[in-house]
Amino acid sequence: MPRPPRELRTHGRRWAGLRYRGTGQEGQDPRMARKRNTRNARNACSPPHSPYVPVPLASSDGAYKGSHLRETHALSPLSSSSSPLCFVQGLMPHFRSFVLVLATVAAASPGAGYHRYNKRCASKSRAAPSVATVTALDAGVSTAVNNGNVTNASAANVTDSAATAGLAAANRLASAVPSAATPTTVAYGDYDGTQQLPTAVANGSAAPSDSAAVSSVNSSSSNTAAPSLPSFNATTGSALDMAQSLKVKQVFAHFMVGIVSTYTQQDWENDIKLAKSYGIDGFALNIGTDDYSQAQLDLGYAAAEAVGGFTVFISFDFNWYKTDQVSSVSTMLGRYVNSAAQYSVDGRAFVSTFIGDGFDWSQVEKSINHALYVVPKWDPTATNAENTGVSGLFSWRAWPGQIDNVPINASLSTADDELYISIAQAQDKVYMAPVSPWFSTHFGKEVSYSKNWLFKSETLWVDRWNQILQLGDKLQFIEIVTWNDYGESHYIGPFDTPHTDDGASKWASGVPHTAMLDVARPYIAAFKAGATTPAVDTEGLVYWYRPHLKTAECDSTDNCGSKPTGWEFVADSVFVAAMTKSGGTVTVTSGSNAAVTKTVAAGIQVIEVPMGAGEQQFKITPTGGSELSGTGNITVSADCWNGIYNFNFASGSVMAAA
Repeated sequence: MPRPPRELRTHGRRWAGLRYRGTGQEGQDPRMARKRNTRNARNACSPPHSPYVPVPLASSDGAYKGSHLRETHALSPLSSSSSPLCFVQGLMPHFRSFVLVLATVAAASPGAGYHRYNKRCASKSRAAPSVATVTALDAGVSTAVNNGNVTNASAANVTDSAATAGLAAANRLASAVPSAATPTTVAYGDYDGTQQLPTAVANGSAAPSDSAAVSSVNSSSSNTAAPSLPSFNATTGSALDMAQSLKVKQVFAHFMVGIVSTYTQQDWENDIKLAKSYGIDGFALNIGTDDYSQAQLDLGYAAAEAVGGFTVFISFDFNWYKTDQVSSVSTMLGRYVNSAAQYSVDGRAFVSTFIGDGFDWSQVEKSINHALYVVPKWDPTATNAENTGVSGLFSWRAWPGQIDNVPINASLSTADDELYISIAQAQDKVYMAPVSPWFSTHFGKEVSYSKNWLFKSETLWVDRWNQILQLGDKLQFIEIVTWNDYGESHYIGPFDTPHTDDGASKWASGVPHTAMLDVARPYIAAFKAGATTPAVDTEGLVYWYRPHLKTAECDSTDNCGSKPTGWEFVADSVFVAAMTKSGGTVTVTSGSNAAVTKTVAAGIQVIEVPMGAGEQQFKITPTGGSELSGTGNITVSADCWNGIYNFNFASGSVMAAA
C-alpha cells in the first residue's frame, strides 16, 4: 500500500485510504497547538502533597522480583533527622546505591510516616557504597522477602558496616512486608483504558499521579502500617543486575509496526534475537492508528519477554495521532507499562514519539497512574525542553539537509546534537541521538503522492558512530533510524520478512543492509563502555555500493520520471570499512577497473575506490592474519535497476570466524 509523503518524515506503514496531514518543518502539522504543562515543579527537599508507600513487585507465586526507585525521588521517613536521608537522595544518581535506599527505608522505626523529597538535596559528596555492599544488600533484601529471613550473610562478602546494616535492615523488612502469596497482577493485556491501574497507597489514599505505579498489590488487605518494596520493572536477573538506571547507556532501533500487520510472535522473536546479538538493547515501536497496532504490540511485547534481555517501548507517530488524543494514547500505553519487556528508567515507563510537539504527557501519566519517562522527537526549543511532562528530547536529524528536506553536498555535523544537548541539559534533561546508515526514497507515479530525494550518506554510518563516541557522556540513549523502514532505505534489519509492501520493494528487494550490523557491533560496545574508539574483536571488512552508475538514464520507464533530488552529490564509488586489530591491506576490484590496494590502520577505517560496472571483489589481509576474500552479491550495472533509478545501497561482509 502507498505511504504519504513525510514532509520531512512520515513512517512506512500500510496507509490504505488515509490522507497525509503533516505539513511544516520536520513533519510538524502547524495546526498542532503547543500546550504548556502547568504542573508545578517541586522545591528542593520539600515534601509533595501526599504520602507515598511503595509496593513490592511479585510474580503470581509471590516470588520477589526486585525493586525500583524513581530517578527524581528518594524515600525517607518523616523524622527529626533528615540529613542522612538527603545523603541517601544524593546517592540516587549513582547506579549502585539504589538498594541501599531500600535498607534505609526498612531501618526506619515502625509506624513512621513516609513521603518523597526532591532529589536536589545537599550532602552529595559522600561516596557510593562498594560493590560488595550493594551485592550484599541485593542478596539480603531478596532473600529476606522470599524466605522471611537472611541466612546467607556470611556468604555475602560483607566488608563494611553499611552492608552489615543493610542485611540487618533486610531482616527487619522481611517481617514488615505484607504477604505476596495472593497478589492481584495487572498484565499489559488486562488494561482497557477504563480502569485505574494498581497504585501505591498510604493511609487509604492513592499516590499522586507522578509516582511510580506498581505491577501488583495485595487486593485483600488495606493495611498500610508497614512499608513494602517499590516496584522494579525487571526482565531477568537480580534487582542490581537489571536496574534500568540513568547511568546505563542504551542503544535502541526504530521499528515500524505499521508494515508488519501479519507478523507472528516468531517473526518478532527472529528480529529481536538478531538485533540483540549485535548489542542493540531494544526496539522503539513506531505506531500510528492502524487497527492492527494493538495486536502487533501484544506480539512484540510477548516476544521480547520470551527472548529476555531485550526491552521495547512505544513511539507514537503524531502524523496520525493528534495532540488532543490524550485518551487514545493513554489507553494504548497503559496496556503495556507493566510488561516485563517495557523499558523503564527508575520505574518510569519509557515512551517516545515522532513529532507531536506540545502533547500533554502529564495528563497521560495521570490517566494511567504510572510514572513516565518521555523522550519525544520534538524540535530543539526552550519551550519543549521546559515542558514538565517530558524527561528529554529525541532528534530525527540524522542526515545532512534533513531539516528542510533539501539535499546538500555536505557531511553531517554534530551542530544539531550540541543544540539539543544544550537545551536539554539546561533543564536537567536527557538527549537521545539518532544514528542512520542512509537515506534514499523514490515514490512516484504509482502512488497518490511523490517523494523522490536522497541525502548524502555514503560514509555516514561510520562517520556518525565516530561522532557518537566523541560526544561521549553527553549521550545516554541512541536510537538507530531504522530497523525496517524500507521506504527510505535506512533499514539495517533483513528485508525478507513478512511485511506489507508500500512500493519500497522496487528498490529494497534483494538489496541487503544487514552487513552494516557488523560495523555497528564494536561501536555499540564502545559507546556503552564510554570509549572514544571502537575495539575490533573480529577482523574483516564490510562493503557497500549502489547497484548502478549514476550516469544511467531511464526517465521514460522510471516510476518518478526522473532521478532523485541530490543524485549529483553522490559518487560512483565503492566503500569499504576495514576492521583490523593491527592494520593490514585491502584490495578492491570493481568491475573492469584495475584492482586497488590500500593500507589500513588498526581499528575501523573507511576506504573509497572508483566503482565500475561488473562484479565487485574484495580482499583483506590483516597484519599477522589470514587473507579473507569475497564477492559482492549485486553486480553493478551501467543501466538502471529494473527500469528505475535506484540510489539505495547493497552491503555485504567478509569476516573472520568469531
